[in-house]
Parts: sequence; structure tokens; C-alpha cells
Amino acid sequence: MHSLLFLTACLSLFSCVCTSPITYENVRGTPYKVSYDNRAITINGARTMLIAGAIHYPRSTPGMWPYIMKMAKNQGLNTVQTYVFWNIHEQKPGVLDFSGRANLSKFLQDAADAGLFVNLRIGPYVCAEWNNGGLPAWLNQVPNISFRSHNEAWESAMRKFVLSIIDYVNPYLAKNGGPIILAQIENEYGGDDQEYVNWCGSLVTNELSSTQIPWIMCNGHAANSTIETCNSCNCLDDGWIDRHRHDFPDKPMLFTENEGWFQPWGEAVAIRTTTDVAYSVAEWFAGGGSYHSYYMWHGGNNYGRTAGSGITTMYADDVLLHADGTPNEPKYTQLSRLQHLIADHAEVLLRDYSSRTPLPYWDGAKWSTGTQQFVYSYSSALHFVGNQFDNPLSVLFRNQNISMAAQSVRIFDNDLNLLWDSANTSGIASDNTEFFPVVIGPLSWKTWSEPAESNLPVLTSPNPIEQLKITNDETIYLWYRRNITLTPLQAQANTIIKFDTRKSNALLFFLNGEFLGEFDNHDHNQGGLTATIAVDLSTFKPNQQYLFEILSVSLGLDNGVWENNFEYKGIVGNVWLGGQSLINDTNNPWEHQKGLVGEYFQIYTEQGSSKVDWSTQWTKGIDKPITWFQARFDLDHIVREDTNANPVLLDAQGLNRGHAFINGNDLGLYWLIQGVCQDKTPCCCQHAQINCMQPTQRYYHIPSDWLMPKNNLITIFDDLGAHSPGSVGLVQRVVLP
Repeated sequence: MHSLLFLTACLSLFSCVCTSPITYENVRGTPYKVSYDNRAITINGARTMLIAGAIHYPRSTPGMWPYIMKMAKNQGLNTVQTYVFWNIHEQKPGVLDFSGRANLSKFLQDAADAGLFVNLRIGPYVCAEWNNGGLPAWLNQVPNISFRSHNEAWESAMRKFVLSIIDYVNPYLAKNGGPIILAQIENEYGGDDQEYVNWCGSLVTNELSSTQIPWIMCNGHAANSTIETCNSCNCLDDGWIDRHRHDFPDKPMLFTENEGWFQPWGEAVAIRTTTDVAYSVAEWFAGGGSYHSYYMWHGGNNYGRTAGSGITTMYADDVLLHADGTPNEPKYTQLSRLQHLIADHAEVLLRDYSSRTPLPYWDGAKWSTGTQQFVYSYSSALHFVGNQFDNPLSVLFRNQNISMAAQSVRIFDNDLNLLWDSANTSGIASDNTEFFPVVIGPLSWKTWSEPAESNLPVLTSPNPIEQLKITNDETIYLWYRRNITLTPLQAQANTIIKFDTRKSNALLFFLNGEFLGEFDNHDHNQGGLTATIAVDLSTFKPNQQYLFEILSVSLGLDNGVWENNFEYKGIVGNVWLGGQSLINDTNNPWEHQKGLVGEYFQIYTEQGSSKVDWSTQWTKGIDKPITWFQARFDLDHIVREDTNANPVLLDAQGLNRGHAFINGNDLGLYWLIQGVCQDKTPCCCQHAQINCMQPTQRYYHIPSDWLMPKNNLITIFDDLGAHSPGSVGLVQRVVLP
């Protein structure tokens, strides 16, 4: 563990509380006390306005963290929120890993260096559209386990991991002068197992009490020893604020997730308007909220195989800081203005709750008092005038006719000077970036294809074995192979293959190495399904034996995990070829090969690249499934040297579906699947879709610390077959002045 290098505190705690919220700089380096009253989290007894944003450490890289923290602080945050991801820290039972993107101590140190508090959401179930909700796949093999329930096997594993994390982060707790002021147990628990909820509460009260910080439980049942918090698009309009003040009058109102949402494959990019986010945040502070967090503030990327079922590699790209690290304007600036305004008036806002007064509105003929127009006033210093109606109108406040946009908030001082308007983003440039090529001309590719047979170990069984039982999710690939003798009815031009599989799974079918066809389901969901594809076997001779192969590709384990529920992948039952069942045949058993040969030799690394015979005649690999491509490139045409602020991206145009590696690092799943626009408004907090019938994701972020000035190694594995590798490019996204 890295030691925490605290600077000597040079400011007393109360020196600036009158003009801004307490920040970590005010208490850095000396133990301080964190508690709460009915109004807010308190730092050494002083109510503190917490303006937070979710930044997940494994969705970025250590080289990016200082830049992201600086941007967060400049934008007006004083708190960083992150989950803790069990399945990157304990990929094998009992072996904890805090290296690379899992280096939680460095992330905490970078937050501290930037002067930011931390809300550590340990879970350890986190959902987060993360692979298996953050739970290691090996938990499936624990006897008698039932996740997220009053189950001895689950509670024992959960307790052990939570306590190990608390031990690891101990130097960063407030009691030791560190930035961690809040922690979370469980996550969005909506089940009906009250004994489990009580057990979570007893863990907080007993073994976790040594942390000496408040604990929260969000968006579901909360134990008495924790603070219930809100996850929503708008915690005032949906009634949460009123319910919380009624049910928990002695606890503050904390908004843990103001949702930015996520992007599924095969759908056009969905967006949430700046005005709606601004309206939601302003209403929250108007109604008495004292902690607000964007989920996400920076979504980052699902590098490697970390995405949940059917989720793109870019995560929550439409939030304040894009997945590639560039500001999302006008959101970034519009919300920055609000956050600095809230910080400047924190003392007034936290002195007491606001008073809510209905306002008359003009109905076209007269002033009428409705139920959706209010002013929330703090003493006689700050007034939040709000219109919850979904049409513009005028309201009357202090005999002033105030024009209000639909669902908007305007903030005035006591002299009715307008300080901020949620609906007004004029003067903020939204088209603030431009793409420049980093490599001029096509890359000089070489190619190599996965062999039909290999010397890798196999597991034999009369029936196909479910994928995770073999892979433990250590690879997304599993080969199923067996011999078959075609009958005359099977050797036809339209033969049906039928199979039992799972959602968010792809299956590629081969006969004697010849690609027959592919099935995929990319639902953001879980569950079994029976599917069919039609293949042409007319060129194969009946009454001859052939090698029948299925390559299963997991498109992510679903992030929804609950009691008595297990995720599965691959073949989960029978396979039929032309109506013939292919199970329970001891003369032709199934062989199972874990992963790819290229994975085994790590041919995407400098050392592994030499272990296979690459061909420079790369055009022979075009449209050829299960094929690798490799090339080198220099950063000779970088426009801006700071590649955190001006990121380098892989332009995957010309590829199909697979994984891309830069200098041995997996950028995550790429897929040029078209994004379809729906006929109805997108789900949840989103309002519209853009880029209809274009790839859901074309560009893939390359972290700055994965790049070198010269001789970078790029490796592509395309399972479906790349249409035009010569079209692949590398670009820099430059933020314009």
C-alpha cells in the first residue's frame, strides 16, 4: 500500500466556512471528526455542503487520475465518489490485487492531492453496469451461496472482503487525516430479506464502527445505523425529499446518483439534455439537499472485459466529462456555474431548510395558483424560483412577472438580481472539439488466424458444459468441439442449428474450420433462450465425419445479481443440428477449450508477438473470422502534447467486433454494430437519441499512460472478420480554445 503523503494543514477549519463549503484542504493532514445532523454531513461539527461526482478508478488509469481530479475540482466539486470493485481486486480467491487500474490507494491519494473528499461505496455488490455487478465469478462455485441475502456463505465472503478493504484504506480515513468521509454498505437493495438488511446494519454498528464515519445505503432498504440516500433523475419531483423528511427527520438528504445512464450496444446514442440535469440539481439544493453526486461525473471506459451485459465500452459518455476525458459542453460549464454559486452560499443554505411558497402563474387570462410553481427561499438571501410544468409560462414573485422555461429553475438574490438560470446556456460553445489524424495513411498490418486445432488443454464431456464453470470469466471465449457424421437431411442448403444459450452471448459456428454463421444477443439483461440459425451445409458430403465447432463469446455478465440468482454463459443445454440432438453421445464427446491460442501466447504483447507466424499479406485476413491483425505506429502528428486533456482514440471504422490492444493493454470490446433509434423516448433520464443508424460506438479511448512516442504495438482480434482493416485509424480529439 502506498503511504499517504499529507501536506501540513495551514488553514484552520473555520477560516472559510462562511463563504464556501469546507474542502479537504481545510482539514488535510490532521485527524478530524465526521458526523451528521438533520441538515447535513458535519466536519468537526460544521455543516458541510458536499458537491460530488462519481469517478470509477478502474474505468480510467493511474496516469489519468490527476487530470480528472483537477478537472473535477475546477468544475466545482469538493467530493469524489467511487465504488469498490471486488472482481478486479480478488480475481482469484484469497489473492488481493491493488495494481494498475486497481490501485485504489493511488486513486485516494490523487483525490487528496487535489483537495477532494471521498465517498467510498464498498458494496461489495455495486451494479454499476459492471461485469457481474462487481462480484467475482468464482463466487458461483462457493457451496450453498445465495447472493445478497441472510446466507452464511454470502455474508462470510462479503464480510471478509469489506473488512479487507477497510484495513487497506485505513490511512485514508478522516480519523487519520485522510479524505474518506463517507462509506456505503450494499447497493440499491430492493429485496425483502430484512434479516440481511439488519445484518448489514450490525456490521456497520460493530466491526465497521472503527471507521468513525457515517455509512449510507442507497435507493432501497436502509438499516437503522445507515443513512438512506436517493438515486434518481430528480429527487424532488419524484417525491423522495418529502418522503425522506417525513420518515427520517433526524437524517440529512443525500443524492448519491443523479443519473447520467449508460449506452447499450445496437441502440443509437442517447442523451440527457443539459437543461434537465441543471433543473434537477438546482431543485435538489432548493429543496434542502446537502449532498449531490452526479452518476457519473466522468464515466470513463469499460477496458478489458469489465462491461456488464450488452453495455458499450464507453460508459455514461453523455455526462459532464466525456468518457475520453474531454468536457461535455454545455453541461460542464453550465453546472460549474451552479456549483460555484451553491458553494459561495453554502453557509446560508445550510443554516436551515428553505421555505416553500406556491407562486401564481399566468393561465392566459388571469393569475392562478397552481401546484407546480414554487419559490424556495433561504432566509432573505437566496430564492429558487421553479416551474415543474412541462411548458413555459410566467410566474409572479414579489410583484415581478418572471418568464419561466418548461421545467426550469431561476436563482435570484434578495434584490431579485438573476444569478443563474437552468434553461439558459447561451454563450457556452457546445461544438468544442475537433478530430485530427495521428497516423497519416493506412497502417502496415500483418495477420494471423486462430488454428482449428491446438495443443491447449481441453475438458471432455458427453454434454456441453456451461461456460463459466470452465473459464471462471478469466476469458470471454470458450470453444465447444465434437465430431459429427452428417446425414443426407443435414447436408442441405438450409439446415437449422438450434441451441440453448444465454442473453448477451454470441456463438460462432464452424464445420471443419469453415465458418457457417453467427448468432448474437446483445440485450442488457440475463436469462436463458433457445435460438436458431440457418446454415448452408450443401457443400459437405453426407455420411462423412466432420469437426463441428462453436466459439462462445460472452458479451458481459449481467450486473443484476440477487438472491438465489446465478449468471451463466455459453451452451446451457442442448444443441440440435438438422433436428438431431448432439448431447449424450459417448462416442462423440464434446471437447472444451478455454480461451484463444492468441490469448494463451499473449500475442498482443511484445514478448508474445513472436510466438506465432504472422503473414504480411494481411489482405488475406479480410472478412476472415477469428483473425488477428498487428501493426506499429508512432505519435508523429500529435497536435497537443497533453493527451489526457486531448485524448488519442482508435477509429475502429473498417472493423467488425472484437478486442483491440495497445502495447498489451486491452481497450475493451469494439463493435461497429449500427445504433437504431427508437420510436419512443429513450429509457429513464434520457430525452433523445443521436447518430441514428451509425455505429453505436466508433471511437475507443487510448489512455495516455498506455502510449509511447514511438513504436506503439496495436493488435486487433476480430471474431466476426474485419471488412476493411486499412480504414482503421488513430486520431486525437483536441479541445478547442
